[in-house]
Amino acid sequence: MPKCGYCGKFLSNVDCVRCSKCANNYHRACCSVPTGTTPQGWACQGCKVKTKPDPTSSSRASKTLCGDMSSEKSTPQSDLSENTPTTNNHMLREFMQEIRDLRSELSKTRTEIADCRREILDFKAELHSCGARLTALEDKVSTLETSCEVKSPGNVEKLENTITELKRQLNEREQESLHNDLEISGLPEEKNENILHVTGLIAVKLGMKLEDRDVVFAERVGFPRRNRAAEDATASLRPRAIVVRLARRALRDDLLRAARVRRGLSSADISMPGEPRRFYVNERLTRLNRQLFGMAREAASRAQWKYVWTRNGNIFARKDDGKVAERIKNENDIKKIFIS
Repeated sequence: MPKCGYCGKFLSNVDCVRCSKCANNYHRACCSVPTGTTPQGWACQGCKVKTKPDPTSSSRASKTLCGDMSSEKSTPQSDLSENTPTTNNHMLREFMQEIRDLRSELSKTRTEIADCRREILDFKAELHSCGARLTALEDKVSTLETSCEVKSPGNVEKLENTITELKRQLNEREQESLHNDLEISGLPEEKNENILHVTGLIAVKLGMKLEDRDVVFAERVGFPRRNRAAEDATASLRPRAIVVRLARRALRDDLLRAARVRRGLSSADISMPGEPRRFYVNERLTRLNRQLFGMAREAASRAQWKYVWTRNGNIFARKDDGKVAERIKNENDIKKIFIS
């Protein structure tokens, strides 16, 4: 720590000025320099005297300065000897205070580090727990995947069989609801036609008589269908089928038997105008049975089977006279009967 060039006491870096000539440090109070910015090129009193040009005054000033300096130097020595213990005690107290402050800061830092370590340990524990749970989940997923791979084929096949059985049962129930129905196909359509009257004429031609109470309803169903094979535009529309629901199943069965006996009926037989066209009287089938019946007829034609017919909603086929009739329930039966 530097000392003042005038009083010889220790001084701080804040409360001091430095001579630009001799580089000595002085108290501001000792050299009458106000607090604040030090003037540029500031010189102490001794350096100022040395730089004066008058030789006589220079020698006199030197003597005076020497005397003053000797007297000043003698005074600080006595002051230094008197104030050294106090200064040392003050510096020691400041040093001890700094040490105490440093120890306090170190204690706080140590506490913060300990807290960080605890948080890191807790975080590691949480990560370990999450890792364990993820491992357990992966094991469960692997077990489920293995179980699905083992059981899926059987389950899928079982479900498919169940769905097929349910479809079959629904189709049977729907067919049972049509046991009183007839379907007349191929009969030409006319504007403002009376379907109930036409149905009565067909029954008379089959050798039976229908009263109004015997018929629940009679109507054409579906949309007009275009016959692509017909070249004549007037004949390009295929007539829609007529659906007749009778009051009693026995009456329907009698009409079906009569229609099988009197095959080959045409529109001319019931006095309909226009070119004669054959029509057919059959039992009404569900959509699924109708599709299956069509597939069976195509397969029988390719395999040269002679007969394919329906009875009470069931489809049968016979290869030739005297052969056993085969019942067709689904597409697999068609493949087994006609293709194998």
